[in-house]
Amino acid sequence: MNITQRDRDLGTAYARRPSAYRAELTEVGRGTAMGELLRRYWHPIGLAADATDTPRKVRTLGEDLILFRDRHGRPGLLHARCCHRGTTLYYGKVEEDGIRCCYHGWKFDTEGHCLEQPCEPDGGEFKDKVRQPWYPVEERYGMIFAYMGPAEKKPVLPRYECLEAMDEGEFIEADDTSIGGGGPAIIPCNWLQHYENVVDPYHVPILHGSFSGAQFTNMMASMPQVKFEISERGVTVRSTRAQDDGKVFYRVTEAALPTLRVVPNPRVAQFARVESIGWVLPIDDHSFRIYVAGRVKERGEIGRMRSNSTASSGGT
Repeated sequence: MNITQRDRDLGTAYARRPSAYRAELTEVGRGTAMGELLRRYWHPIGLAADATDTPRKVRTLGEDLILFRDRHGRPGLLHARCCHRGTTLYYGKVEEDGIRCCYHGWKFDTEGHCLEQPCEPDGGEFKDKVRQPWYPVEERYGMIFAYMGPAEKKPVLPRYECLEAMDEGEFIEADDTSIGGGGPAIIPCNWLQHYENVVDPYHVPILHGSFSGAQFTNMMASMPQVKFEISERGVTVRSTRAQDDGKVFYRVTEAALPTLRVVPNPRVAQFARVESIGWVLPIDDHSFRIYVAGRVKERGEIGRMRSNSTASSGGT
């Protein structure tokens, strides 16, 4: 084929279209389409151990919050800025029944009720009219879940069979290091860029079997035959791979909307039921984190998945 100079000059990067994105799917702040959808669900926002008498910064769905635990053991999640003068509660002091702002000493309980106003007449004559913005939280599976939507729409915090029915010697362990994300604990890209990868089985033999080195056993090295099943719950991917010994390796991965990910972990070689599940937490429009909870027999087993070749995959 003869290529003219004009052909060579066409199609340069200068002529490319401007970058664009689907705002209704990727933006997660309050008032956005996806942000409001996500706020109708519970999300893990920290490990149970993260809630202590030292205030902890939490950024979730584009909002800056403070997580703490009062001396009665109750976790609280409050808006980061004090409703009085806007000082960050990150520098507050956790006391028996709440957190005290470092500026004027207003104290709030885990549900934002103002308990004391020491710089006001008579200890605060209007404290009952003040409430620090807060979100409901519940502890389950070693994590703290928060509901950030309208109170009248709050659903029940779900339970999952694979994390409820223990085999002998098992217990639940949770992890916040973004196992399956392929990067650091806080990953600097939009959450949907990862979540769509959960149901992409075709990148595995290319990326994880070639470009990234041999990250998998031979069971995962060949190009799969794939069946996608779409339902109201999400997308299920059923992959089969022919093996050299004539056997067929069968693997099922699921993305349950809006953020749940079920990717078989290293113990899949035992051909057992699902041992762990993960939640993709959008931190804001440009970063996310993955929380994972699973049944283990040894402490630290979930964390070791980060260095295991099978767990390093972001998808099927």
